[in-house]
Amino acid sequence: MGFSVRASLEQFSLPHPSGAGQLKISVAAPAVVPEAGAPVLYVVDGDVLFGIAAELSRTLTSVAGFPPYYVVGIGYDADYADFLKLRTADLTPLLSDEAAAGMGKVGAAIGADRNGGAGVFLDFLVDTLRPQIAERYPGTAAATQILFGHSLGGLFASDALLTRPDAFSGFIISSPSLWWDGFSILRKLPAFAQLLAGQPRQPRVFIDVGGKEQDPPTNVPEGMGVTIEEAGAQIMSARMVDAAREFAEALKHAGVADLKHMVFADEDHVSVAPAALIHGMRFALGEQD
Repeated sequence: MGFSVRASLEQFSLPHPSGAGQLKISVAAPAVVPEAGAPVLYVVDGDVLFGIAAELSRTLTSVAGFPPYYVVGIGYDADYADFLKLRTADLTPLLSDEAAAGMGKVGAAIGADRNGGAGVFLDFLVDTLRPQIAERYPGTAAATQILFGHSLGGLFASDALLTRPDAFSGFIISSPSLWWDGFSILRKLPAFAQLLAGQPRQPRVFIDVGGKEQDPPTNVPEGMGVTIEEAGAQIMSARMVDAAREFAEALKHAGVADLKHMVFADEDHVSVAPAALIHGMRFALGEQD
């Protein structure tokens, strides 16, 4: 098998758990698969993050000495405007009507009126997609299973951790949108502490954020339909840097023993994703920094 990710790339479709449409599943296998199998990294927002994660995996395992691992991307094969709304529907817990109204144009751009599918989507990953991966790639079923999510994907990974801490061996929670529904996800922490106490094995949890994520914006992504002032107000209320730190502290207080929190000082909300993948996988795989 060649070094390029393209040499091992496989794509297939599965019905969306809602019953409407399809999900595009992309899989990049390691160049060399050990006889005992290899860990699996599941990447939500696969339309934009799978390529980065897959290319990094080849470099990290071939050059940097990481153990081989599979990368599985879950995407929609949709244009950007539709992608924004589809991901919101799948990656978020329920949003109150009051909170939805307060999001204004930002909410309209990302389809905030379609929300609350995080639990169903997590069930799909664990109960439908994972057996498919195990069938196609023998040896992965008993291997380490890791979830990576960024932004709303980070919110999804946070919610997955809090509600089903046994679903994955490792959670890489990058720039989580904890502000969703007025930070209501934090209300799940007391129940999470009880869930965690009953686990025979704790997951490894990595939380990161870009150090510039609370800086005033200098531009607005195309297609968002908001002014720079409106974007700035959203950034202020989101408290990305502070909220990530506070969440990590709360998880430690709840009993998470294997946890690492990093702030990448020179990165913003977009540029931080590759750093999160590198350092997050190093931690999730038990490698030394």
